[in-house]
Amino acid sequence: MIPPLEKEEKLVNKVKHLLKKAKLPRYLNKFGPKKYAFYEHAFFLLIKTKFQLSFRRCSKALVMLGFKAPSKSTLAYQSKKIPLSVWKKILFLTNEDFVKLGAIDSTGFSGNNPSWHYVKRINTEKPIKRYFKVSALVDVKNRKFLSIKVRKTPRHDVLDVKYLMKNSFVKPKVVLLDKGYDSEKLHKYFSTQKIFSIAPVKKNMVRGFYRKNLKRDFPQKLYNQRSLVESLFGAIKRKYGGSVSSKKYRSAVTEVYCKAILHNIFYFVLKQFRTEPLKPKGF
Repeated sequence: MIPPLEKEEKLVNKVKHLLKKAKLPRYLNKFGPKKYAFYEHAFFLLIKTKFQLSFRRCSKALVMLGFKAPSKSTLAYQSKKIPLSVWKKILFLTNEDFVKLGAIDSTGFSGNNPSWHYVKRINTEKPIKRYFKVSALVDVKNRKFLSIKVRKTPRHDVLDVKYLMKNSFVKPKVVLLDKGYDSEKLHKYFSTQKIFSIAPVKKNMVRGFYRKNLKRDFPQKLYNQRSLVESLFGAIKRKYGGSVSSKKYRSAVTEVYCKAILHNIFYFVLKQFRTEPLKPKGF
């Protein structure tokens, strides 16, 4: 039997450490036979996301590397059944205890589209497109994801802001937003949370106390750091793929959370062992 690779062993230990800090039970379900512990399911799903594998290929690859891996149907079942609250807690444990500057933005992860041969065969003029919309609150300084909202249908960006803030265990002191989030009600909501929100005011739209103040004295130098949230989206798509292989919504949510958790773990290790500063000079 081929021994597991050292990097995989380190990732297993990292997953065990996170689940221990989260105080999660060894088994999430008290019924039925217990063949695999929860940390094993979480590790297998992270490996699937890391190397952008299907459930079948992931199961076969893990067996080839010497792991006692579940079947592809078991992996697919667990990706739908692991509670969302568990992924939220794991994501929280990969973050810092204090966040000064945050940013909110949204992007899209495409689903598996049919081939051009299939589109031609069914005699349709336009390609079949489907994607999942992902809104995220990020820690600008440490470049990590704080909270995520996944939607299977497009909705206005403003609708996800309260969800992101409510499900972030750490609240930033300042939040940067693009012009699409320009709303007096939204600024008022942030004010009730004792958070300073910064968003460019739309042209000819100067109504409201908070928007007038922003237009009068807009902190452009601080706002320029908002582009880092788009850099995080680009980084996560380059490393772990810009699409999701899951067709079901719950499986897609699991896959997106795994991408964000892997990204946060990467920056945690980077911060611990790199010698040069994380921020570039002149930042």
